[in-house]
Amino acid sequence: PTHFFDISPFPHQSDILEQLAVERSAHQRFRNLVVAATGTGKTLISAFDFARFVKDKPQAKFLFVAHREEILKQARSAYRGVLRNGAFGELWVGGHTPEHYRQLFVSIQTLNNQLEQLNLTADYYDYIVIDEVHHIAASSYRAVLEYFSPTILLGLTATPERHDGGDILADFGGVIAAEIRLPEAINRRHLCPFQYFAIDDDTDLRNIAWSRGRYDIAQLTNLYTHNQARFDKILLSMQ
Repeated sequence: PTHFFDISPFPHQSDILEQLAVERSAHQRFRNLVVAATGTGKTLISAFDFARFVKDKPQAKFLFVAHREEILKQARSAYRGVLRNGAFGELWVGGHTPEHYRQLFVSIQTLNNQLEQLNLTADYYDYIVIDEVHHIAASSYRAVLEYFSPTILLGLTATPERHDGGDILADFGGVIAAEIRLPEAINRRHLCPFQYFAIDDDTDLRNIAWSRGRYDIAQLTNLYTHNQARFDKILLSMQ
């Protein structure tokens, strides 16, 4: 048998959950953006919120969208713990294929590639979570947002401000429903203080292709991950 710990929200998580409830009951806003610093438990907040939702709608269909398999696996574990249901949710990423689509943790790449073939109605999912929602300005996320019309859309991010100037608030009624930023999280002792140490690694980006306001991702990745001279300099600086 599967054994579960009793999981309860921390005070700052309870505050955010209450703010979400007010957004929906008082302001009738059901597309909600939560901004929470990394380490404050964004995924657990969404799991507690869904647990409330599913009490009133036990057969609710659920979709959790992220861009990495590791995030999806961790999220499913969090939801199973909060819901005390070891069978909750299927993965659709990498080599994982779901048997049904009622409770799904899926990569944005997979969902985009299969969206038309799924032939789901716009309101098929009652509750949708978009993790790392600052990515929604990208075309891959636009297709999903424009296709589905859930009862609840919950966006999670630690960094709502995009470097390219893209506006994610427009998809959430121009409102951040609830937030706990990094300075507040540190001041409230939810996170440890930290220091940054930086060095100049002499990496030259002049030969990297630039297109549509950004560097070529494949070339950039190769430059940073296959650069022994850069690795050596970093290690030397740490000694």
